[in-house]
Amino acid sequence: MFVLIELREVKIPHNAWYEDKPFTLTFPDTWKVHKCKIPSEDAKPLTPEQIKAAIHNPYGQKPLEKLAENAEEVVIIFDDMTRPTKTYQYAPHILETLHKAGVPKDNIRFIISPGTHGTYGRIDFVKKLGDDIVSEYQVYNHNPYDILDHLGETSYGTPVYINSEVMACDLKIGIGTVLFHRLTGYSGGGKMISPGVAGMKTIKYNHGDIGGFGPGLTPCKTTGYLSNDTNRMRLDMEETARMAGLDYKIDTVLNLQRDPIELYAGDFVETQRRAAKGTKKWHTIDNPVADIAVAGAYMRENEPYLSRWPLYNSVKDDGTIVMFNDDPNGDINHWLFNRHGKEVGACLWNPVVSKLAHGARMIIFGDYPLKSFMMRYDPEQVTWIRKWDEVIEELKNNHGEGSTVTVIPDGTSNIPANLL
Repeated sequence: MFVLIELREVKIPHNAWYEDKPFTLTFPDTWKVHKCKIPSEDAKPLTPEQIKAAIHNPYGQKPLEKLAENAEEVVIIFDDMTRPTKTYQYAPHILETLHKAGVPKDNIRFIISPGTHGTYGRIDFVKKLGDDIVSEYQVYNHNPYDILDHLGETSYGTPVYINSEVMACDLKIGIGTVLFHRLTGYSGGGKMISPGVAGMKTIKYNHGDIGGFGPGLTPCKTTGYLSNDTNRMRLDMEETARMAGLDYKIDTVLNLQRDPIELYAGDFVETQRRAAKGTKKWHTIDNPVADIAVAGAYMRENEPYLSRWPLYNSVKDDGTIVMFNDDPNGDINHWLFNRHGKEVGACLWNPVVSKLAHGARMIIFGDYPLKSFMMRYDPEQVTWIRKWDEVIEELKNNHGEGSTVTVIPDGTSNIPANLL
């Protein structure tokens, strides 16, 4: 039984890739407000020395220094702006190892791993890698439609097309973070290759034919939130990553400041499995069901709809959910699932308007409204409000004195305990 305590102000993390300052939520004194506790919230991060030690003590693979001895061309693949990884915390240790092994700067390149999310520019590269690395090393985007090598097919029938620059390298290293994932259970591991730097044919077949996601398709029963080890989509992705030759992976578990509290290096399957267990341990929240459920979107602010999962599991049937959508750049592009016109969309876009799974209504809060984003939802159930005090006034129309509120600090990473 969770105790609801009376609060007026609640701070949640906010704007990870911008000001990175907490946002203060205010509530009426007569409402009973519960801020969900996250084990990782106060977890002490690994020190630079501990990060370095973990990188050089791999699971299921030779140490990086041994792999680098005979390497001529090296690629370091890093996750994109939909992931909270501070890549600059890990990349310098890798670069130091490569240079000690005699690999020159011009033979090392960084490639962002966006899957079908589109392209990025220098500002984003610096946010992930730091100015020094972007200034001194090659950094490239990935194109899922071109510049691809065909490697054959997986045992699931997926045609494997991988970034040609990645395949031109004889040492392939990945850096990423593990979070919950609505399709593959958890992120991380072989997803750095597929969908990360794979071709559209590979990604479409994996998500559609293998996973069963898309209009007219039925999701495979092995897929879904927290379904990891036997997930058909993941196993196919991992087979693709083996074919591509992903040699060394870093998978991290983060605290609520996006700093690592666990780090696993080596074989990408072993690192992902270990990090997935850590993510479940550190990211699970207490989430009492309330009249009003509010969720920030700190870790993945450009994919705010991911917070619907913990929100739906924290609100009463006649309640209201409040979803943060406050990234200045807005919703991430998606060439696989998104709408790309008034009546047209990507190859697996579902034109059906989304209805709420739980709760009677949803407020989207943020200062950067997008009409195209709102077109996903039933206008009778969903409204966008730009100012927090106006959110409160709208909530008062349906919720009086004594109303209960559950605040989920980060709906894009927090795992609802009442489902476990």
